[in-house]
Amino acid sequence: MVKTVALKSMVAAGVAATLGAACVAQAQATPHTPQIKYEPLAAHPPVPAGLNAACTKVPDEGYQASKTCPVIYYGANRTWIYSFNDNRTAFALVTYDPAGNVVQNVTRDGARYVFDALSDDKGQRITIVGQAKNYVTVNWSDLPH
Repeated sequence: MVKTVALKSMVAAGVAATLGAACVAQAQATPHTPQIKYEPLAAHPPVPAGLNAACTKVPDEGYQASKTCPVIYYGANRTWIYSFNDNRTAFALVTYDPAGNVVQNVTRDGARYVFDALSDDKGQRITIVGQAKNYVTVNWSDLPH
C-alpha cells in the first residue's frame, strides 16, 4: 500500500522540499507493515504441487487471465496467492523466504482466482478479492515476517 502525504500550503519552496522529503521518509519507515505489489505472472517462484498461478483482470465476469498478480511483501518474505488445480473455491497462500524456500503454505476457503489484495492498516488484515467478488481475509499476524 503506497502512502501519499499531501501538504496543502507551504511558505517557501525550500520548506516544501524539506517537509516533503521528511514525510516520504516517515511514510516508508514502517517495516512491519505488509505491502501489496503487482508482479508479472511469469515471475512467480516454483508453485507447489496441486496449485497454479491464476490471476484475473476482473472480479465479476468469469476468469480473464491477467498478466500481473498481487503479491504480499511482509518483512523479508513474499506471499503469492495461488488457486487449486481441482478448481475448489479456496486460495493457497504460499510464503517464500528471500532464497525462494517455502516458509508457509496455508489454505483459505471462500474465493478463487485472485483479482486484488488490500491491506488495512487499522484492522491489521489483508482482504484478498477473487472471482465473483468473493473474498477472504488474513490477519497480518498469520503471515510469516
